Amino acid sequence: MRFSDIFLCHLSELSYLRSMITIGEMQISGMLTMLMLSVMMMLCVPRRSRRNGSFAKARWIMAAGTGLISLQFLLQYIIGFRQMGVTQAVLLNLLLFTPAALLCSMAILYVQQQGHIARKNWIIGGGIYGISALILISTALLDGIPLQKESRVLRMAEYVGGVLYVVMQSYIFVLQLKSYRMLSQAVEEYYDSERRDLFNWMGLSMKAMTLLAFLVPLIIFMDGRPLVLFSLAYFLCISYSAISFYSYGISENMMYVEEAENENANENDNLNENDNYDVDGGNRNDNKTKTVLQRQRVEEALEQWTASESYREHNLTIAVVARQMGLPQKQLQEWLRQSEYKKLAGLVTTLRIEEAKRILKEHPDWSVESVADHCGFNDRKYFHQVFLQYTGTTPAKFQQA
Repeated sequence: MRFSDIFLCHLSELSYLRSMITIGEMQISGMLTMLMLSVMMMLCVPRRSRRNGSFAKARWIMAAGTGLISLQFLLQYIIGFRQMGVTQAVLLNLLLFTPAALLCSMAILYVQQQGHIARKNWIIGGGIYGISALILISTALLDGIPLQKESRVLRMAEYVGGVLYVVMQSYIFVLQLKSYRMLSQAVEEYYDSERRDLFNWMGLSMKAMTLLAFLVPLIIFMDGRPLVLFSLAYFLCISYSAISFYSYGISENMMYVEEAENENANENDNLNENDNYDVDGGNRNDNKTKTVLQRQRVEEALEQWTASESYREHNLTIAVVARQMGLPQKQLQEWLRQSEYKKLAGLVTTLRIEEAKRILKEHPDWSVESVADHCGFNDRKYFHQVFLQYTGTTPAKFQQA
């Protein structure tokens, strides 16, 4: 049988399955799934997550968002607007999906900012939704057409609501992106290796939710396969965000990230407090001399630290390295920012790779795993990745050369 025949056969089977699954069954499935996510957020929280105040509160915001989506599916199933094929189904979607997306996005932002969301951000996000809801509800009440019948005026109002939804989600995305970049910088400067794995889900969730929001004005009035695919994508996006959010909150990853954020904030505060200078420039020479002496001190401490091979220790942080060198953390951090290494991971990885090259040549009987562990890399995969990045070849090939 040819590939095209097999493809057509499977396509017909998928079409048959799709015809077997009714809209009502899809709505019930969505309602139950979102309800379970809400219950998970509210009840199934391990004891260690309760010690984290920001997550303990943010989970209620996420639970409210998934709960609204569950309510939307239930109302759509009871009223049957989607089965009727009238535009009132879109009205219900916008009235409940928009605040649900607002709450889910704000829950992520709440965790990113450790519970410090400015009140104006809630007001702006909620205000945009309020304007949208006011337009939709007033139009539905004043146009004089029964909700069971198609209304051109209501359809235009729904287009406006869809655009306002995009504006709201875009505004929150900008806030999330700013927080995400600050979080990334703090983590990159604090740990001895790339640790995006700690919070990669945040970037994927906020980008996916914003991208799907831009499709809302184009998709919500369509019927058939485009609407089914979009609904499935949106449903999966919310589910992924909620489950990842929950997993992050109960894991050690959140503590690692917040440790880096707090250390970075403390050092920046100390740096600002100690950064006193004469506005008229009277102390510029003294400051230059002080800076030169500080750089010399850091370089001397770095030389001694390198000679001790402390860089081979696993799971180093900027705080640990500064303590080992006998330096204030802010001095080391500023020196790294101005150096070729830029951050702790750059310095430590460079030293570890040089040590790995020496070991690979002097000990050809050592396995790659043993070399990685000896040099301070936590796993073989990461060692292979950075070795290839720094040398242009793999550890195994370097050892055989």
